[in-house]
Amino acid sequence: MKHIAIVVPEFPIASETFVVTEIQALARAGHRVTVFCFVKRELAITLPKYVSVIDINDTSNKHVSAFVVKRPLALAKALICSQNQHAISTKSLLLYGAKLAYLANKYHCEHFHCHFMHCSLAYTLVAARWLGISTSSVGHGHDVYVNNDDIQFKLSACDFSIAICQDMVETFQRLGAKHTHLLHSGVDVSRFITHSAPKNKQLELLFVGHLVEKKGIVYALQALALIAENQRPHLDIVGQGPSQKQLYNLIKKLKLKASVRLLGYRSPHWIGQEGSNYDCFVAPFCPSEDGDSETEPMVLKEAMAMGLPVITSDVMGCSEIVTKDTGYIVAPKDVIALKLAIESFMQCQSNVREQMRVLARQRVEQYFNAQIQARRLSHLIEGTRIK
Repeated sequence: MKHIAIVVPEFPIASETFVVTEIQALARAGHRVTVFCFVKRELAITLPKYVSVIDINDTSNKHVSAFVVKRPLALAKALICSQNQHAISTKSLLLYGAKLAYLANKYHCEHFHCHFMHCSLAYTLVAARWLGISTSSVGHGHDVYVNNDDIQFKLSACDFSIAICQDMVETFQRLGAKHTHLLHSGVDVSRFITHSAPKNKQLELLFVGHLVEKKGIVYALQALALIAENQRPHLDIVGQGPSQKQLYNLIKKLKLKASVRLLGYRSPHWIGQEGSNYDCFVAPFCPSEDGDSETEPMVLKEAMAMGLPVITSDVMGCSEIVTKDTGYIVAPKDVIALKLAIESFMQCQSNVREQMRVLARQRVEQYFNAQIQARRLSHLIEGTRIK
Protein backbone atom coordinates (compact mmCIF):
# COMPACT_ATOMS: atom_id res chain seq x y z
CA MET A 1 0.00 0.00 0.00
CA LYS A 2 1.18 3.50 -0.77
CA HIS A 3 3.11 5.57 1.73
CA ILE A 4 0.94 8.68 2.12
CA ALA A 5 2.31 12.16 2.78
CA ILE A 6 -0.34 14.17 4.63
CA VAL A 7 0.30 17.90 4.09
CA VAL A 8 -1.29 20.49 6.37
CA PRO A 9 -0.51 24.16 7.14
CA GLU A 10 0.15 23.39 10.81
CA PHE A 11 -0.02 20.33 13.02
CA PRO A 12 -1.75 19.57 15.19
CA ILE A 13 -4.63 22.03 15.14
CA ALA A 14 -6.47 21.62 18.44
CA SER A 15 -9.84 22.60 16.97
CA GLU A 16 -9.54 20.36 13.89
CA THR A 17 -9.70 16.78 15.15
CA PHE A 18 -10.59 15.33 11.75
CA VAL A 19 -6.99 15.41 10.47
CA VAL A 20 -5.66 13.34 13.37
CA THR A 21 -8.66 11.00 13.13
CA GLU A 22 -7.99 10.44 9.42
CA ILE A 23 -4.28 9.78 10.00
CA GLN A 24 -5.08 7.20 12.66
CA ALA A 25 -7.67 5.52 10.45
CA LEU A 26 -5.36 5.40 7.40
CA ALA A 27 -2.62 3.84 9.54
CA ARG A 28 -5.05 1.21 10.81
CA ALA A 29 -6.08 0.56 7.19
CA GLY A 30 -2.47 -0.46 6.47
CA HIS A 31 -0.88 2.69 5.07
CA ARG A 32 2.38 4.16 6.22
CA VAL A 33 1.72 7.85 6.90
CA THR A 34 4.09 10.81 7.28
CA VAL A 35 2.76 14.27 8.18
CA PHE A 36 4.39 17.38 6.70
CA CYS A 37 3.53 20.82 8.09
CA PHE A 38 4.76 24.40 7.92
CA VAL A 39 4.13 25.05 11.63
CA LYS A 40 4.70 22.27 14.17
CA ARG A 41 2.92 22.81 17.46
CA GLU A 42 3.74 21.15 20.76
CA LEU A 43 0.36 19.71 21.65
CA ALA A 44 -0.22 16.36 23.29
CA ILE A 45 -1.85 14.04 20.77
CA THR A 46 -1.71 10.32 20.22
CA LEU A 47 -0.48 9.09 16.84
CA PRO A 48 0.26 5.55 15.67
CA LYS A 49 3.78 4.39 16.45
CA TYR A 50 5.18 4.68 12.93
CA VAL A 51 3.65 8.07 12.00
CA SER A 52 6.25 10.87 11.83
CA VAL A 53 5.54 14.62 11.89
CA ILE A 54 8.04 16.71 9.89
CA ASP A 55 8.38 20.50 9.98
CA ILE A 56 9.18 21.56 6.42
CA ASN A 57 11.08 24.61 7.66
CA ASP A 58 13.71 22.41 9.33
CA THR A 59 15.02 21.28 5.94
CA SER A 60 18.66 21.91 5.05
CA ASN A 61 18.93 24.29 2.07
CA LYS A 62 22.14 22.53 1.04
CA HIS A 63 20.35 19.19 0.73
CA VAL A 64 17.43 20.78 -1.12
CA SER A 65 19.80 22.44 -3.62
CA ALA A 66 21.49 19.10 -4.32
CA PHE A 67 18.07 17.53 -4.82
CA VAL A 68 17.05 20.22 -7.34
CA VAL A 69 20.30 20.07 -9.35
CA LYS A 70 19.77 16.37 -10.03
CA ARG A 71 16.29 16.97 -11.54
CA PRO A 72 16.48 19.54 -14.39
CA LEU A 73 13.46 18.11 -16.24
CA ALA A 74 11.35 18.14 -13.06
CA LEU A 75 12.35 21.79 -12.54
CA ALA A 76 10.58 22.70 -15.78
CA LYS A 77 7.36 21.00 -14.62
CA ALA A 78 7.60 22.65 -11.20
CA LEU A 79 8.14 26.03 -12.84
CA ILE A 80 5.08 25.66 -15.06
CA CYS A 81 2.97 24.67 -12.06
CA SER A 82 4.25 27.67 -10.11
CA GLN A 83 3.57 30.11 -12.94
CA ASN A 84 -0.04 28.92 -13.16
CA GLN A 85 -0.59 30.17 -9.61
CA HIS A 86 -0.75 33.86 -8.77
CA ALA A 87 -1.48 34.26 -5.04
CA ILE A 88 2.05 33.21 -4.03
CA SER A 89 5.27 34.28 -5.73
CA THR A 90 6.93 31.84 -8.13
CA LYS A 91 10.10 32.02 -6.05
CA SER A 92 8.29 30.99 -2.87
CA LEU A 93 6.39 28.20 -4.63
CA LEU A 94 9.60 26.76 -6.07
CA LEU A 95 11.50 27.04 -2.79
CA TYR A 96 8.92 25.45 -0.49
CA GLY A 97 7.78 23.04 -3.18
CA ALA A 98 11.37 21.83 -3.48
CA LYS A 99 11.72 21.51 0.31
CA LEU A 100 8.54 19.44 0.52
CA ALA A 101 9.59 17.31 -2.47
CA TYR A 102 13.03 16.68 -0.97
CA LEU A 103 11.52 15.53 2.32
CA ALA A 104 8.83 13.40 0.68
CA ASN A 105 11.51 11.73 -1.43
CA LYS A 106 13.71 11.22 1.65
CA TYR A 107 10.89 9.42 3.45
CA HIS A 108 9.89 7.45 0.31
CA CYS A 109 6.36 8.87 0.10
CA GLU A 110 4.26 7.80 -2.88
CA HIS A 111 1.19 10.05 -2.70
CA PHE A 112 0.45 13.57 -1.44
CA HIS A 113 -2.85 14.06 0.39
CA CYS A 114 -3.37 17.72 1.26
CA HIS A 115 -5.89 19.17 3.69
CA PHE A 116 -6.96 22.75 3.02
CA MET A 117 -6.64 24.22 -0.44
CA HIS A 118 -4.75 27.48 -0.02
CA CYS A 119 -0.98 27.70 0.67
CA SER A 120 -0.40 24.08 1.65
CA LEU A 121 -1.96 22.80 -1.59
CA ALA A 122 -0.12 25.39 -3.67
CA TYR A 123 3.23 24.09 -2.40
CA THR A 124 2.13 20.46 -2.57
CA LEU A 125 1.25 20.68 -6.27
CA VAL A 126 4.71 22.04 -7.05
CA ALA A 127 6.32 19.32 -4.91
CA ALA A 128 4.34 16.67 -6.79
CA ARG A 129 5.81 17.99 -10.08
CA TRP A 130 9.31 17.63 -8.67
CA LEU A 131 8.65 13.98 -7.80
CA GLY A 132 6.07 12.91 -10.37
CA ILE A 133 3.74 11.43 -7.75
CA SER A 134 -0.02 11.65 -7.43
CA THR A 135 -1.87 14.27 -5.39
CA SER A 136 -5.27 14.56 -3.75
CA SER A 137 -6.79 17.44 -1.83
CA VAL A 138 -9.58 17.95 0.69
CA GLY A 139 -11.66 21.10 0.53
CA HIS A 140 -12.89 22.77 3.71
CA GLY A 141 -15.19 25.76 4.04
CA HIS A 142 -12.85 28.73 4.46
CA ASP A 143 -10.33 27.68 1.83
CA VAL A 144 -13.04 27.01 -0.73
CA TYR A 145 -15.41 29.92 -0.14
CA VAL A 146 -13.23 32.67 1.35
CA ASN A 147 -9.50 32.15 0.82
CA ASN A 148 -9.91 30.49 -2.56
CA ASP A 149 -7.07 31.94 -4.65
CA ASP A 150 -6.17 29.90 -7.77
CA ILE A 151 -8.74 27.27 -6.82
CA GLN A 152 -9.70 26.43 -10.41
CA PHE A 153 -6.11 25.61 -11.32
CA LYS A 154 -5.59 23.68 -8.09
CA LEU A 155 -8.65 21.52 -8.69
CA SER A 156 -7.55 20.77 -12.25
CA ALA A 157 -3.98 19.98 -11.12
CA CYS A 158 -4.98 17.38 -8.50
CA ASP A 159 -5.41 13.75 -9.49
CA PHE A 160 -8.62 13.87 -7.48
CA SER A 161 -10.30 16.15 -4.96
CA ILE A 162 -12.38 15.29 -1.92
CA ALA A 163 -15.52 17.31 -1.21
CA ILE A 164 -16.88 16.86 2.30
CA CYS A 165 -20.51 17.60 1.46
CA GLN A 166 -22.79 17.54 -1.58
CA ASP A 167 -22.89 21.34 -1.89
CA MET A 168 -19.10 21.32 -2.19
CA VAL A 169 -19.25 18.61 -4.86
CA GLU A 170 -21.46 20.89 -6.94
CA THR A 171 -19.14 23.86 -6.30
CA PHE A 172 -16.12 21.86 -7.46
CA GLN A 173 -17.95 20.72 -10.58
CA ARG A 174 -18.91 24.31 -11.44
CA LEU A 175 -15.23 25.22 -11.09
CA GLY A 176 -14.27 22.57 -13.61
CA ALA A 177 -12.85 19.88 -11.31
CA LYS A 178 -12.33 16.66 -13.27
CA HIS A 179 -12.30 14.08 -10.51
CA THR A 180 -14.34 14.95 -7.43
CA HIS A 181 -15.46 12.45 -4.81
CA LEU A 182 -17.87 12.99 -1.93
CA LEU A 183 -16.32 11.70 1.26
CA HIS A 184 -17.67 12.95 4.57
CA SER A 185 -15.09 13.47 7.30
CA GLY A 186 -15.20 10.53 9.66
CA VAL A 187 -15.43 10.17 13.44
CA ASP A 188 -13.53 7.70 15.58
CA VAL A 189 -16.65 6.42 17.33
CA SER A 190 -14.56 4.52 19.90
CA ARG A 191 -13.57 7.89 21.45
CA PHE A 192 -17.11 8.69 22.49
CA ILE A 193 -19.16 6.92 25.13
CA THR A 194 -22.93 6.98 25.04
CA HIS A 195 -25.58 5.94 27.49
CA SER A 196 -29.27 6.41 28.21
CA ALA A 197 -30.62 9.93 28.58
CA PRO A 198 -29.50 11.49 31.86
CA LYS A 199 -32.15 12.31 34.44
CA ASN A 200 -31.35 16.01 34.77
CA LYS A 201 -33.84 18.16 36.69
CA GLN A 202 -33.44 20.85 34.05
CA LEU A 203 -32.48 20.11 30.46
CA GLU A 204 -28.73 20.45 29.96
CA LEU A 205 -27.59 21.76 26.58
CA LEU A 206 -24.01 21.70 25.29
CA PHE A 207 -22.02 23.73 22.79
CA VAL A 208 -18.39 22.89 21.86
CA GLY A 209 -16.23 24.91 19.50
CA HIS A 210 -14.01 27.88 18.78
CA LEU A 211 -15.77 31.03 20.00
CA VAL A 212 -16.06 33.03 16.78
CA GLU A 213 -18.88 34.75 14.92
CA LYS A 214 -19.73 31.90 12.54
CA LYS A 215 -20.61 29.56 15.43
CA GLY A 216 -23.76 31.65 16.05
CA ILE A 217 -23.65 31.34 19.84
CA VAL A 218 -25.08 34.85 20.17
CA TYR A 219 -28.33 33.56 18.68
CA ALA A 220 -28.48 30.64 21.11
CA LEU A 221 -28.21 33.09 24.02
CA GLN A 222 -30.92 35.32 22.57
CA ALA A 223 -33.19 32.30 22.08
CA LEU A 224 -32.69 31.13 25.66
CA ALA A 225 -33.51 34.60 26.95
CA LEU A 226 -36.94 34.33 25.32
CA ILE A 227 -37.78 31.18 27.30
CA ALA A 228 -39.40 31.64 30.71
CA GLU A 229 -36.76 31.48 33.43
CA ASN A 230 -38.50 28.71 35.37
CA GLN A 231 -38.49 26.51 32.24
CA ARG A 232 -35.22 27.61 30.65
CA PRO A 233 -32.64 24.86 29.97
CA HIS A 234 -29.04 25.22 31.11
CA LEU A 235 -26.34 25.74 28.48
CA ASP A 236 -22.64 24.95 28.91
CA ILE A 237 -20.36 26.61 26.35
CA VAL A 238 -17.04 24.78 25.91
CA GLY A 239 -14.28 26.53 24.02
CA GLN A 240 -12.17 29.65 23.73
CA GLY A 241 -11.82 32.35 21.12
CA PRO A 242 -12.16 36.01 20.12
CA SER A 243 -15.89 36.15 20.98
CA GLN A 244 -15.43 35.08 24.59
CA LYS A 245 -15.65 38.57 26.12
CA GLN A 246 -18.61 39.50 23.91
CA LEU A 247 -20.45 36.36 25.03
CA TYR A 248 -19.70 37.05 28.69
CA ASN A 249 -21.13 40.56 28.36
CA LEU A 250 -24.21 39.30 26.51
CA ILE A 251 -24.88 36.65 29.16
CA LYS A 252 -24.77 39.41 31.75
CA LYS A 253 -26.95 41.77 29.68
CA LEU A 254 -29.60 39.10 29.04
CA LYS A 255 -29.56 38.01 32.70
CA LEU A 256 -28.58 34.46 31.83
CA LYS A 257 -25.84 33.94 34.43
CA ALA A 258 -27.98 31.36 36.27
CA SER A 259 -28.56 29.40 33.04
CA VAL A 260 -25.35 29.68 31.00
CA ARG A 261 -21.76 28.81 31.86
CA LEU A 262 -18.62 29.61 29.87
CA LEU A 263 -16.45 26.61 30.68
CA GLY A 264 -13.44 27.54 28.57
CA TYR A 265 -11.17 24.86 27.12
CA ARG A 266 -11.89 21.21 27.83
CA SER A 267 -9.76 18.37 26.46
CA PRO A 268 -11.06 15.99 23.78
CA HIS A 269 -10.96 13.26 26.45
CA TRP A 270 -13.23 15.32 28.72
CA ILE A 271 -15.66 15.95 25.87
CA GLY A 272 -15.71 12.29 24.87
CA GLN A 273 -16.38 11.17 28.43
CA GLU A 274 -18.68 13.92 29.71
CA GLY A 275 -20.61 14.89 26.60
CA SER A 276 -23.18 12.13 26.87
CA ASN A 277 -24.26 13.51 30.28
CA TYR A 278 -26.02 16.32 28.45
CA ASP A 279 -29.46 16.14 26.89
CA CYS A 280 -28.87 17.95 23.60
CA PHE A 281 -26.19 19.69 21.52
CA VAL A 282 -26.86 23.21 20.26
CA ALA A 283 -24.88 24.67 17.35
CA PRO A 284 -26.67 27.57 15.57
CA PHE A 285 -24.04 28.19 12.88
CA CYS A 286 -24.28 31.22 10.61
CA PRO A 287 -22.24 32.98 7.90
CA SER A 288 -19.88 35.61 9.28
CA GLU A 289 -19.54 39.10 7.87
CA ASP A 290 -16.56 38.10 5.69
CA GLY A 291 -18.57 35.23 4.17
CA ASP A 292 -16.91 32.46 6.15
CA SER A 293 -19.20 29.65 7.25
CA GLU A 294 -19.10 26.16 8.63
CA THR A 295 -18.99 23.32 6.11
CA GLU A 296 -20.19 19.89 7.19
CA PRO A 297 -19.25 20.59 10.84
CA MET A 298 -17.38 17.70 12.44
CA VAL A 299 -18.62 18.73 15.88
CA LEU A 300 -22.17 17.70 14.95
CA LYS A 301 -21.01 14.17 14.17
CA GLU A 302 -19.00 14.01 17.37
CA ALA A 303 -22.05 15.13 19.36
CA MET A 304 -24.18 12.48 17.67
CA ALA A 305 -21.49 9.88 18.37
CA MET A 306 -22.11 10.66 22.05
CA GLY A 307 -25.80 10.02 21.45
CA LEU A 308 -26.82 13.67 21.61
CA PRO A 309 -29.73 14.99 19.59
CA VAL A 310 -28.70 18.16 17.76
CA ILE A 311 -30.26 21.58 17.25
CA THR A 312 -28.41 23.37 14.47
CA SER A 313 -28.92 25.66 11.49
CA ASP A 314 -29.09 25.13 7.77
CA VAL A 315 -25.55 25.94 6.69
CA MET A 316 -23.57 23.86 4.25
CA GLY A 317 -23.58 20.14 4.97
CA CYS A 318 -25.66 20.21 8.16
CA SER A 319 -28.71 18.69 6.50
CA GLU A 320 -26.52 15.78 5.35
CA ILE A 321 -25.65 15.05 8.99
CA VAL A 322 -28.77 15.83 11.05
CA THR A 323 -32.13 14.29 10.17
CA LYS A 324 -35.58 14.91 11.64
CA ASP A 325 -35.11 11.72 13.67
CA THR A 326 -31.90 12.98 15.26
CA GLY A 327 -32.52 16.69 15.77
CA TYR A 328 -33.71 20.03 14.41
CA ILE A 329 -32.44 22.32 11.65
CA VAL A 330 -33.47 25.99 11.58
CA ALA A 331 -32.56 28.97 9.40
CA PRO A 332 -29.30 30.73 10.37
CA LYS A 333 -29.71 33.76 12.68
CA ASP A 334 -33.42 32.99 13.21
CA VAL A 335 -33.77 33.46 16.97
CA ILE A 336 -37.50 32.67 17.06
CA ALA A 337 -37.07 29.42 15.10
CA LEU A 338 -34.19 28.45 17.39
CA LYS A 339 -36.31 29.15 20.48
CA LEU A 340 -39.15 27.03 19.07
CA ALA A 341 -36.77 24.16 18.30
CA ILE A 342 -35.42 24.20 21.86
CA GLU A 343 -38.97 24.29 23.25
CA SER A 344 -40.03 21.48 20.94
CA PHE A 345 -37.21 19.33 22.27
CA MET A 346 -38.15 20.28 25.85
CA GLN A 347 -41.67 19.04 25.21
CA CYS A 348 -40.59 15.65 23.82
CA GLN A 349 -41.46 12.61 25.90
CA SER A 350 -38.51 10.86 27.50
CA ASN A 351 -38.89 7.83 25.22
CA VAL A 352 -38.72 10.08 22.13
CA ARG A 353 -35.52 11.72 23.40
CA GLU A 354 -34.09 8.29 24.10
CA GLN A 355 -34.88 7.14 20.57
CA MET A 356 -33.22 10.26 19.15
CA ARG A 357 -30.07 9.43 21.10
CA VAL A 358 -29.99 5.89 19.74
CA LEU A 359 -30.60 6.99 16.16
CA ALA A 360 -27.97 9.75 16.39
CA ARG A 361 -25.27 7.26 17.38
CA GLN A 362 -26.41 4.75 14.75
CA ARG A 363 -26.27 7.40 12.02
CA VAL A 364 -22.66 8.23 12.81
CA GLU A 365 -21.68 4.57 12.95
CA GLN A 366 -23.30 3.92 9.58
CA TYR A 367 -22.43 7.03 7.56
CA PHE A 368 -19.58 8.87 9.30
CA ASN A 369 -17.35 6.14 10.70
CA ALA A 370 -13.70 7.15 10.28
CA GLN A 371 -12.51 3.63 9.56
CA ILE A 372 -15.03 3.13 6.78
CA GLN A 373 -14.15 6.53 5.30
CA ALA A 374 -10.42 5.70 5.50
CA ARG A 375 -10.96 2.52 3.49
CA ARG A 376 -12.77 4.52 0.82
CA LEU A 377 -9.99 7.11 0.72
CA SER A 378 -7.39 4.33 0.59
CA HIS A 379 -9.15 2.82 -2.42
CA LEU A 380 -9.07 6.18 -4.22
CA ILE A 381 -5.38 6.70 -3.45
CA GLU A 382 -4.39 3.22 -4.51
CA GLY A 383 -6.23 3.74 -7.78
CA THR A 384 -4.53 6.99 -8.76
CA ARG A 385 -2.04 7.04 -11.60
CA ILE A 386 1.15 9.04 -11.76
CA LYS A 387 0.84 11.85 -14.33
